[in-house]
Amino acid sequence: MSGTCYNVMFVLGGPGAGKGTQCQKIEQEFGYVHLSAGDLLRAERKRDESEYKDEIEEHIRKGSIVPVEITCALLQKAMKESGKKHFLIDGFPRNKDNLDGWNNTMQGIAEVERVIFFDCHVDTCVERCLRRGKTSGRADDNKESLEKRFS
Repeated sequence: MSGTCYNVMFVLGGPGAGKGTQCQKIEQEFGYVHLSAGDLLRAERKRDESEYKDEIEEHIRKGSIVPVEITCALLQKAMKESGKKHFLIDGFPRNKDNLDGWNNTMQGIAEVERVIFFDCHVDTCVERCLRRGKTSGRADDNKESLEKRFS
């Protein structure tokens, strides 16, 4: 594939900072496709035929970062399957290794237009995540995983 195909905005902030909520609003108002890295990983770990499911499950349970190659592969697959061109990528990259992996994998495929960062106090984020955890079924919405995710 030659030239840039996809336009991307990274949407970053701590767990519970409001990334998903604001992405839904931007998606509705401006027509972007919202891709949550975490949602893609959680869906992939539930697929019986997934080669990544056990590794993803272990990282999510521990609150550690899934290898960048897996996350980039899932993001690229979701972008292709959507048939669209403009994306909000929520919760990725989480560190410099993620960014380097993205740059290596997506060069010539996607261009990052901008980064949106939500700055929200840790106490507020923890409270939101624990409240969300009561109904979300997310294995990482617990006090122990949250401490690791914030660090």
